[in-house]
Amino acid sequence: MTPAVDFAMPDVVGMDLQSAQDLIQTYGVFLSVSHDVRGSRNQVVDSNWIVCDQNVPSGQRVTGDVEGLIDLGVVKRGESCP
Repeated sequence: MTPAVDFAMPDVVGMDLQSAQDLIQTYGVFLSVSHDVRGSRNQVVDSNWIVCDQNVPSGQRVTGDVEGLIDLGVVKRGESCP
């Protein structure tokens, strides 16, 4: 059973996806998801993607079992967020 978490969601917009995932993992959430905001490309090398948005706003309390529920919208490094 996954332990419940309780933390304030950090602001990960502007970070590379790998760093954002690493930061979220420090709070005990080991599975977050991401999606390409410009299409349907897969994020193979996470450090090559930049976070444009997050479905849980910065500062919002994250509690309970949230594995797989935090979703980050990303673009390839060098692209602008829509």
